[in-house]
Amino acid sequence: MFSGTTMMVPLRPCNGVSQYLSKSPMVHTKRQTTVRNIYMKAQTQAVPSRTQRIMESISVGGEVGGAGGAYSYSALKRLDKIWSSICSAETVQQEPQQVVSDFPGVFSHSALAEKAVHKFDVVVCGGTLGIFIATALSVKGLKVSVVERNLLKGREQEWNISRKELMELVEAGILNENDIEEATAVSFNPNRCGFENKGEIWVEDILNLGVSPVKLIEIVKKRFIALGGVIFEGCSVSGISIYDDAAVLQLAEGNILSSRLIIDAMGNFSPVVKQIRGGRKPDGVCLVVGSCAHGFKDNSTSDVIYSSSSVKKVGNAEVQYFWEAFPAGSGPLDRTTYMFTYVNPQPDSPKLEELLEDYWDLMPKYQGVSIDNLEILRVIYGIFPTYCESLVMLAAYSHLSLSVVLGA
Repeated sequence: MFSGTTMMVPLRPCNGVSQYLSKSPMVHTKRQTTVRNIYMKAQTQAVPSRTQRIMESISVGGEVGGAGGAYSYSALKRLDKIWSSICSAETVQQEPQQVVSDFPGVFSHSALAEKAVHKFDVVVCGGTLGIFIATALSVKGLKVSVVERNLLKGREQEWNISRKELMELVEAGILNENDIEEATAVSFNPNRCGFENKGEIWVEDILNLGVSPVKLIEIVKKRFIALGGVIFEGCSVSGISIYDDAAVLQLAEGNILSSRLIIDAMGNFSPVVKQIRGGRKPDGVCLVVGSCAHGFKDNSTSDVIYSSSSVKKVGNAEVQYFWEAFPAGSGPLDRTTYMFTYVNPQPDSPKLEELLEDYWDLMPKYQGVSIDNLEILRVIYGIFPTYCESLVMLAAYSHLSLSVVLGA
C-alpha cells in the first residue's frame, strides 16, 4: 500500500497491531527536508522590509490627486510596479489607449451633440494644479469646468515655494495677499546649496515658504466656484473628440462636456500624454523618496539642494543621491527631508523601496540625528519622467488637434 510518497510493507502483527516498515525510509526524510525548506523560505519571504515596518506603523488618511498625494505602503508597491514596467527592456511599451480622436465636420451635426448637457468655454482635466489655471480663466470671464478623478483636495505634505512665485498668482487674480498668509504654514531662512568638497552657498528667500496644499487648494476652489466654475469630482476621462468647432470630453461616468478648449493638467501619467508619446519609455526619470519626521532640534534653515556623497551602487545600478530639507509647518521639531536621484529607466534601475532602505541609513547622518530619536509622520515618494523631445512638437507631428493644450 502507499501512504503519500512512502511505500509501506506490512509485517506480522504484534500485540494485535500490524507493524510497517518503510521500503524507502529516505523518501520520508527527503519529504521532511523539502517541507522544512519551503517553510524556511516562506519565513524568510515574510520578513517585512524596514520601509514596510515603518510605513505600516503610520496612520495615513485617504489618497488625493497629484504627486505625493498617497502615503501608504500599498500605494508605494503600486508605484514601484508602474516603475518596473517603465524599466522594461522594450523601447515602446504597451500600446496606449487612444483617448483623443479627430472628427471632421461640426459638433452640432454629430451623434454626441444631443447627449451633451454641459457646455463650457474651457474644460480643465486634472484638478490639483488645474484648479489654478481654471480660476485664472474664470477671472477673465470664461465659463470653465474642472474634471478631477479623485476628491479635489490638497495633500497633507507642504509645497515649498518662494513668495515671489505666490505673488504671481495674486497678479493673475487667483489669490490675494491675505490668502498667502492663511495658507503659509512655515517660513525659514537662510537656505543652503552645497556639494561634497565643493563648498556651500547660502541664499535668502528661495523656496523658503511651506504652504499647506490643503488650505491653498480649498481657498482657490471656493474662489473658482464663486466665479461660476463647475467641478466634476470623482470623474475620469474616457475620450476626447475634436470637431471643427468644438472639443468634446466624454467622462467614464457618462457625462459629456462640450467646450472650445480642453486643457490637460493630468500630470506625468496623463492618457493624452501617453497617446502622443506612443507609449515610448522616458529618456530619464527623477526618483524621489523622503519623509516628514518629528524630533529635529536644529530646524531653522533649509537645503535647496545638497549632495554629500559621490556615485554609489544600488543593486546593479549606479546613482548619485541629492538632498533637500525643509522645516515643516506641523511643529517646530518637524522637518521634511527628500533624497532624490536621476536614472535612465533600465531593467536594473533601483526601485523606490530600495532607495528608501538607503534613505533610512543615510538621512540620519545627513541631518546629524539618530533615527531612533525620530517619529516618522509620513513617508513620501514619487517618480518624475522626462523626455528629450518636446511634447508640443510631437503633438504636431502626430496630427492631433491642438484644441487639447498639453500641461505635462
